[in-house]
Amino acid sequence: MKTNQQVLFAQAMGKPFLGWRESVALVRADATARSLVLSNLGTLVLALVENWPLKTILFIYCGQNIIIGFFNVIRILGVRRVDTPRQPDVEVPPVVTYFLAGFFTLHYGLFNFGYFQFIGRPAVAEWGWIWLSLGLFFAHHLFSFQQHSRKKNRDMDLGRLMFFPYLRIVPMHLTIIFGGFFMLLFRNELAEKAVLVLFLLLKTNADLSMHKVEHAGEDRPPAGPVDPLPEK
Repeated sequence: MKTNQQVLFAQAMGKPFLGWRESVALVRADATARSLVLSNLGTLVLALVENWPLKTILFIYCGQNIIIGFFNVIRILGVRRVDTPRQPDVEVPPVVTYFLAGFFTLHYGLFNFGYFQFIGRPAVAEWGWIWLSLGLFFAHHLFSFQQHSRKKNRDMDLGRLMFFPYLRIVPMHLTIIFGGFFMLLFRNELAEKAVLVLFLLLKTNADLSMHKVEHAGEDRPPAGPVDPLPEK
């Protein structure tokens, strides 16, 4: 029997974006989801007011990936018991969590290092705003971590913890492929602004989807409807 968390994870991998109603329901039901949306809106406002190029936003996005990875490593190291297909409530030896945390750090870190190399360094004048934006995002994740760590997570899934941060690659790839083509086609500042706003909206939606999967096992009902997956 699949857990609610496993169902949501499988759905998110096949459909990384939430619908409008599902997003609104999640934001209304969860204070940390509201904090997440506010941190993303803060980045959007800064980007439009300070006239940031898309390159700066993508650089911030990679920085946010590092913040997410940091808190994810802490969660992996905190796993003590898991449910397996053959036996529920199995104790996890510390050496296993140390190995998985190290492997995730190496793979996820190299993955984002490649993106940093592709994007390049922003202008020196933008670094103050970049640190402010990353600080807002870190504050949200610290708030979320503290809030949800107080709740029981009965269905902690190491596999989910290892892979769910990669859901954020979807907005990045869509922006690089289609946004880049759109900007080459029109070649003006308005086109870049449109791609920037679209990217931040996709990013916020993907963040909410990841947030829903991340906290699905806690002892509270999920914000949106969950359709069961058929057993094979």
